[in-house]
Amino acid sequence: MEATDHLKASLSAAIALANTFGSDPRQGRPATTPDAEAVSAALRLTTNRVPEIDVADYAAGAKILYDALRRLPDVDGAADLVNGLLRETKAAPQLVRRDGAPWHLHFGSPDEAAGWLAELATAVAMLLGSDEVERLRRCEATRCEDVFLDSTRNRTQRFCSTACQNRTKVAAHRARVS
Repeated sequence: MEATDHLKASLSAAIALANTFGSDPRQGRPATTPDAEAVSAALRLTTNRVPEIDVADYAAGAKILYDALRRLPDVDGAADLVNGLLRETKAAPQLVRRDGAPWHLHFGSPDEAAGWLAELATAVAMLLGSDEVERLRRCEATRCEDVFLDSTRNRTQRFCSTACQNRTKVAAHRARVS
């Protein structure tokens, strides 16, 4: 895994965790109460080795990440929130290697919530400080408040999922036919 792959995975996990705790509604449905499986699913975007989850340990940090991501295109406001989370989690770079895998950079202990939040906040901070920040978008579907990273080459993605895209297209078709 290259460094950029690890960063992309951490950013994807940060967005997924933020949406899990902050977005309501999600993809046209009321959001469910976050549980350990939802947190684990977000963290598994970056690794298969997920610690035991206490949802409360992730809630506040995930909500801060969501609030920061929703502030865009106000990068200054988003940066203030992320900087606060970085200070709170005491994000500090360190090289980690497990089970014979190559060394890779972490920003906190991968065995505790604060370490994960430090890692994910760092990934968001790196996005905010890059020229790719405009790739982070809000879903344009009604009844969806998710944020997502536009991965298209021409930067035209409008929806967080095909479910939201299809729901929007069906609604537009029905409006034209009526």
